[in-house]
Amino acid sequence: MSGRRALGLLAGAGLLLGAVSLLGSGLPPAPTASASAPMIVDGEFTESAPWAARLYQDGKDGHCTASVISPEWILTARHCIQDQHQWGFRIGDVEHAKGQYVDVAAGGVRLHDAADLALLQLSSPVQAETVRLGTLDDVAEGDEVTIHGWGQTEQEEQSPLLKNAKLRVTDVAAKDAYGGKAVDGTAINGVCGVGDSGGPMFAGNGTQVGVLSTGTDKTCQYTHVGAFRDWIRSVAGV
Repeated sequence: MSGRRALGLLAGAGLLLGAVSLLGSGLPPAPTASASAPMIVDGEFTESAPWAARLYQDGKDGHCTASVISPEWILTARHCIQDQHQWGFRIGDVEHAKGQYVDVAAGGVRLHDAADLALLQLSSPVQAETVRLGTLDDVAEGDEVTIHGWGQTEQEEQSPLLKNAKLRVTDVAAKDAYGGKAVDGTAINGVCGVGDSGGPMFAGNGTQVGVLSTGTDKTCQYTHVGAFRDWIRSVAGV
């Protein structure tokens, strides 16, 4: 994977996938992994995020960030959704232990077969602010973008409050953990890490242009939302 690391906690195995960052950095979604000491890199706390969703596994606090794209659909990273579990989300609060809890509907998981994207249908609609999804034209090299996530701040501990940081876009044709088109960014005041997987990248116009897939302590690769808008629309209708 050319030194890139898929970010998040290995679903089902309960293994923390290592860390350095905003928040931390993780290892690829592989059968085995070991934790390593994180390095906190600045970032700021997010004041309000009614579109935010925190992934839960079998009713327990999870390991990935996500965004609400419609009253019934959540967008996150494919590598967050491993094995068979009852998935759910807490929605709409910057504190990941708060917010409305909703289970994912039976049969409601959709995984892209060639990109690090997952769509999950909720068992019932929620009244939450939804993100506006971007196109291929909404992000370009040199742009300053904003990322959000509940990433790791201490060994085996993630931030209880949503954080954000700024990146500078260096490439809009990079690769994510599964070879899908991705937006690459370098740190301005913080970078991505464990627990931020699936979290959004927002362009200057407020549209979500990326979903966190991989990263290091200096750069992060976000699956390019604009490149997969047809798939998202075909599944979720947005």
